[in-house]
This record gives sequence, C-alpha cells and structure tokens, in this order.
Amino acid sequence: MARITVSAPAMYADHHVLRVREALSALQGVKEIVASSAWQAVIVSYDPDRIEASAIEEAVAKAGYLPNQGTPILAPVAEQFKDPAWDVLDVRITETNESDIKMSGEFRKY
Repeated sequence: MARITVSAPAMYADHHVLRVREALSALQGVKEIVASSAWQAVIVSYDPDRIEASAIEEAVAKAGYLPNQGTPILAPVAEQFKDPAWDVLDVRITETNESDIKMSGEFRKY
C-alpha cells in the first residue's frame, strides 16, 4: 500500500471535496481517500501494482483542481464603509413582533 498527498489549493468548499472524491473513487486501485478543503489537499492510499501515482494526480487535475491553481479570490478586497445613518441613530433598538412571541415556546404545535 502506498500513499500520496496531492495539493489542491482551489478545493475550498465541501462540494469541491465531493467532486474530487467522486473522481478518485472511479479509479481502480484506490483504497482510501482523505480530501480536506481546510488543508486544501487530498491524501490517497492506493495499490501501486494497480495504479500509478501520476494517474491519481491526473484525476485530481481533470476534476479541476490543479496543484498550481491557487486559492480563488471570491470577492475583491475593498475598504469597508460605515453607514452614515448610524451616526444619526446612535443606538439601534428592535421590538419583537407579538405574533413571534405567540408562536414560540413549548406549547407551539407543528
């Protein structure tokens, strides 16, 4: 049994992990897949007699997660602006809607 770690910096969410796991599960000789969006890496245990490490790396790349791709920037970084209304209002006070109070509690029927 051999083990390989493939870097996947563009794998940053659960649906990416599922896509990578699906691509690798289809390969003959792959025994165990640990894919993590937190680590942005995939650790694969495989039988070297049945599959080569390059085929595993290629499957991850074909799924859309190239090792040199980098983490995508989802939104541009910009200066944040405060709403000027907060200077006028000073304190925000909310009031609970009476119907919400009536619907809450242990007596609520579904």
